[in-house]
Amino acid sequence: MRGWSVTLGKYFGVEVRLHAIFVLSLPIIIMLSSLLDGSGMRGFGLWLLLLSAVIVREVGHGLATASAGFAVDRLLLLPTGSAPTEERSLNASTRGERFIALSGPLANFAAGITMALLMYAATPAINLFAQPWVTPQHLLRSAIWAQVLLGGLHLLPAWPLDSGIVLRRQFRRIRGNDSGIRASAGLSHAISLVLIILGAALTNAWLIVMGCSLLLSSRGDAITRLGQQAAGTITAAEVMLTDFATLSASDTLEDALRRSVHSLQDVFPVVRGPILVGSIHRDTLAQALRADGNGYVQGVMTRTVEVVLADAPLLPALERMQKNRDAQLVSVMREEKLVGILTPNSLTQSMSMLGNARRVTELAAARSGEDE
Repeated sequence: MRGWSVTLGKYFGVEVRLHAIFVLSLPIIIMLSSLLDGSGMRGFGLWLLLLSAVIVREVGHGLATASAGFAVDRLLLLPTGSAPTEERSLNASTRGERFIALSGPLANFAAGITMALLMYAATPAINLFAQPWVTPQHLLRSAIWAQVLLGGLHLLPAWPLDSGIVLRRQFRRIRGNDSGIRASAGLSHAISLVLIILGAALTNAWLIVMGCSLLLSSRGDAITRLGQQAAGTITAAEVMLTDFATLSASDTLEDALRRSVHSLQDVFPVVRGPILVGSIHRDTLAQALRADGNGYVQGVMTRTVEVVLADAPLLPALERMQKNRDAQLVSVMREEKLVGILTPNSLTQSMSMLGNARRVTELAAARSGEDE
């Protein structure tokens, strides 16, 4: 999910990123606001209120997480809150996990109730329960209900909501990893569809946005988790690219770009003699040549080199690629020799082809057994 996000900066040592779903909701809300009262700025204000509700949740959630002894180094914000960290869920005790799960909704409820009391003290004539609760036409009422509704939403047992995290943990304990993830994903999809249908029936944009966010995030997470489970049985040698080109650190940018035209690779290992010293993306070559003129590859290459042994499991390599943003490829070594490379683009195709090949082999073996 990380690739479909934009960075908001780093605060108190925590990298904060905004998911594409949240970004795309901005023009949708502005468009709906313009249709309702002709003011796009009110739509922007409503979007900021939704973001502020998520921030309140994350502050409460972060304090509870820190008090439970878990470190948070990055947050990926969705309209429903941050994408959860599965490792934390697996390592936390049941009591600690429930405490963390309740912290976000309680923070939203506390903020909403406080704002409601202040509103009634200042303007008691306002009807807090007038419909719709979340609308660009009444931002003060929307600010209160954005907090309360987000807190209530996280009491639903759907991933990636707080209650859904606890429920998935129980499913995985009872049914095992794969069955637990699938069961949780199925329940999350059903709840998401109910929210979308209910939002369409009530013409409630908030329900539709939250339902779509839940549907996309739960489906994407389930695919990712199941893919990681499958990657645990695959070695790097099974999916690495063996037919690849390398560039020399002493190559000029013009020569390197010319050579890259004759390869289907996007990322190239950079060597100095027999030694692997870095990597470079095809786009980086073109941008550097356009901006600074002809230079040398060693001046613009990425010097971060991730290495994995050919017979090692693939999963650790995937985790390193996800954590290290500068790692454009993983080099596969055997007896201190570069024998292959792994890139995000190549992995997607290679794992799909390997899965198909395994299924065909199993089917052929089953038919052969029946014939005998």
